[in-house]
Amino acid sequence: MEQQIVHATTGRVRFRVPRVQRDPAYGKLLVQLLESLAIVEQVRLNPQAATVVVQYQPHLLDEAAVYERLKQCFEQAMVAVPQPFPDSAAPAEAIALEDYEAQVEADARLETDWERLGLPLVALGVSLLSAPLELPFAVVGATVLASAWPWFQRVGHQMSQGHPPNVDLLDSLWMVLHTVNGQFLAPALKTTLAGARADVRDRQRRQQMDRYPSVLMAHYEHLTVERQGHCLRIETQELQAGDLLWLQPGDVVPADGRVVAGLAEVEPAHFEPSRQVWICRPGDALYAGCQILTGQVQLWVIRSGWQTRLGLMTDLLHTEPVYDSALAHQQGEFARHAVLPTLALSGALWLTTGAYGPAIAPLQFDFGSGVQLSLRTVMLSAQVFAVQQGVYLPTAGTLEQLAQLESLVIDARAGLPQPQQAHILIQQLRQLGLDIYLLQDQGRPLEGTTEVTGDRLPDLQAYLVGKRRRVGWISFGETCSCPEPTWLPIRWRPPTFDPNAKVVVLLDGDWSALGRGIAIARDALERTYQNVALIALPNLAVTFGGLFLGLHPVVNVVTNNATAFIAEFWHGNSTQFRTALLPSVSTTVPLQPLPLESPQLAVAP
Repeated sequence: MEQQIVHATTGRVRFRVPRVQRDPAYGKLLVQLLESLAIVEQVRLNPQAATVVVQYQPHLLDEAAVYERLKQCFEQAMVAVPQPFPDSAAPAEAIALEDYEAQVEADARLETDWERLGLPLVALGVSLLSAPLELPFAVVGATVLASAWPWFQRVGHQMSQGHPPNVDLLDSLWMVLHTVNGQFLAPALKTTLAGARADVRDRQRRQQMDRYPSVLMAHYEHLTVERQGHCLRIETQELQAGDLLWLQPGDVVPADGRVVAGLAEVEPAHFEPSRQVWICRPGDALYAGCQILTGQVQLWVIRSGWQTRLGLMTDLLHTEPVYDSALAHQQGEFARHAVLPTLALSGALWLTTGAYGPAIAPLQFDFGSGVQLSLRTVMLSAQVFAVQQGVYLPTAGTLEQLAQLESLVIDARAGLPQPQQAHILIQQLRQLGLDIYLLQDQGRPLEGTTEVTGDRLPDLQAYLVGKRRRVGWISFGETCSCPEPTWLPIRWRPPTFDPNAKVVVLLDGDWSALGRGIAIARDALERTYQNVALIALPNLAVTFGGLFLGLHPVVNVVTNNATAFIAEFWHGNSTQFRTALLPSVSTTVPLQPLPLESPQLAVAP
């Protein structure tokens, strides 16, 4: 079978399916077949990374039965859509994506707890006791090499797929050479620390899943709603934008919306910054996951299901859409092209000096793992935090584009909402060096913008493309189509949106949310660069120490893993990002409250 399980937790499994990269028809049918299963709650296809993530209900069937059902879907799709052409090696972009995961010790295959941490701990204990107990060389060496078995498997997988060698080959050679030379402690310690980091990473991921429980999936209770003047009895997952429903004490808010009647004490949802109970009144926003403590309110539904804030954050944590970053692609390409020169350098040192230690020291060069660690920590945390602030960034690549914007085109031909707030944000963005262009056929120009009429749009487009400016395009109609495919579309409170589209979505139609999104994106990119320096500089120091000073390899292992641990679990995994990076603007323009675009206040039944 072509599919391969690369990661699995209770209720979620991720497959690598190379065929979905080159065969859209197969991918579309596969998603349809998987979604047709009663046990499946969501399917997320990522053609670029060649992955399919399946979210299912684990309490309905045992794990073996679930996997058998999923396997049948793959088989049916394979029969229904024959191979369009013979299999070949994956494209360079896909190879780089697989390398990214390998460099942060992600699973090329599903590892057991024994393989990940149990056997490395045994190997570490055996290597420490080998001298006092005078254990046989073959026993100790075999135990240490067995603890490195996941590395060897990843190397074998890469070679069998025809992919060029990656950093796992360097790590494997380093561990084999040290073991053959009788230096057991360094490779045993390396496998133990790497396994411990992977174990902590998985535990942390499970805690995140528990922190964002999906009310959207777990609640199937019946609700009474008013829809287009009719009273209906529906299930939670059938809620639609525009529905009206009453919430009583003890109810968990099932959708994002605004209060149109009533008064209640509310306990905030898990993702909200403050956990203090507050009083909600008509005009206030309520988000899925909040709980009504006292009182009652009538909610006008704005977004339901996976398009609520809770749903978007849960989806981000489950699917981890972070491997489309341009910075990560550059690092992956650099790492792939640096493997063979590193092997050549190591061989040249061995031939010229005959010294064993300095010859294998270059095999531990770091090739930018700070970027890879930041993908699953800094980037993903920033995406989740941005949703909390009202901005949906579907991928790390979208976040990266937002952070690097140099120009912003405001398409106001369909009208400009909240011009007072727009004025303040424009002044702030100009102080950050962004050029602001206001595209409109008629209307009052905004100070700080370059006004462009519709007939001059081709000239503006040619100018910005010629200058190679990174441009964001925000419009306020039902659709948001940029005239240039390389520009970043920004949607203003769309009624629905595709979670796979690389479009920045302002969930609540708020200009200040765009400013917060830019601040979060810039902060995340800055932290990524800091992680690169945090890991690379100490690595260079201990590597050159091994080359010229005979530094013990254990020092290298401890230094590399300590800096990686700090970058991943302390500096990189913060859930709070700076949203106040935008400069303040002195202005007399008053901020206007957001308009309440909801039905007239209703009377409680």
